[in-house]
Amino acid sequence: MQITSLECATSIESGWHMAAGDDPPKALRKRALQSPGNLSRVYVPVIAKIFKERYRKGASSIIFSLDDVRNACDALGVASRNPADVIYRMRSRTILPAEILALGFHVLRPIGRGQYAFEKATSTIFEPPFTDPITTVDLCPMPVRRLLPISLAEMDEQAILTVASFCRVLDHFTGMTIYRLRSHVRKSVPGVGQAELDAIDVGIARSDDDIPVVFAIEAKALADALNRVQIFNMVQYAEYYYPELTVRPLAMKVDEASVLHVIEFNVPKKTSDLKIIKAASYIIDTSDAQKAAIRATKVPKQ
Repeated sequence: MQITSLECATSIESGWHMAAGDDPPKALRKRALQSPGNLSRVYVPVIAKIFKERYRKGASSIIFSLDDVRNACDALGVASRNPADVIYRMRSRTILPAEILALGFHVLRPIGRGQYAFEKATSTIFEPPFTDPITTVDLCPMPVRRLLPISLAEMDEQAILTVASFCRVLDHFTGMTIYRLRSHVRKSVPGVGQAELDAIDVGIARSDDDIPVVFAIEAKALADALNRVQIFNMVQYAEYYYPELTVRPLAMKVDEASVLHVIEFNVPKKTSDLKIIKAASYIIDTSDAQKAAIRATKVPKQ
């Protein structure tokens, strides 16, 4: 992608530097690594047994409880020190077993304390749409940047958020001035259970007197997937705790080429209605001086 000086969305001082005739660094499109849901000898048999016993033809949702998880573990003779972890693992860290997906049930989510539901949807995982990458200078201060890996593909979600914040990626994506409000939020939401957010930002369009827009953010490192339930739950959190403000759900996902994908979702009433409404891809151009400082600092891989 090439942008002329008239097409640049922000000033040169902001670090965005694609001028006419410039070619961005090449980035191969590679699919994100996703964890399969059919490898565990504990989680998969338990969740499959619950589904099989409660499924009825024509149903769009299947409700069960934590007691059902305990009973399934006992019936199968498998040990699970924390039955709730079965649900967490299967709803957030993997895809569901193939026999459940084949019937159209892609969602497993909490609907209250100790209560859960399988729900129909088109997918469990969102793949980031790949757009022509926009390149920005790496604006991280040297004392910060030298303590992080050279490539985004080596970073965890908090490091990705740090780099994106210093490089003003969300300012460019939203057209607003973005401020960090909170990081790594974990809070109970009525009718949902516990919601987890990697960050909450606020944005203003013109001045600090503006009523802020709330950006609920989910960030994912290379090996982690953008999960429909996690994103829906963070929307529910933001709407519950900031009821008078506009909520705009965002996700960040890094691919194997260290391209940073930023995605905006709608604000749905149902998990199955969650959709991508906007996406952009970014390359963070780390300077040779920054790379040399990173190598010289020799921070162990974390």
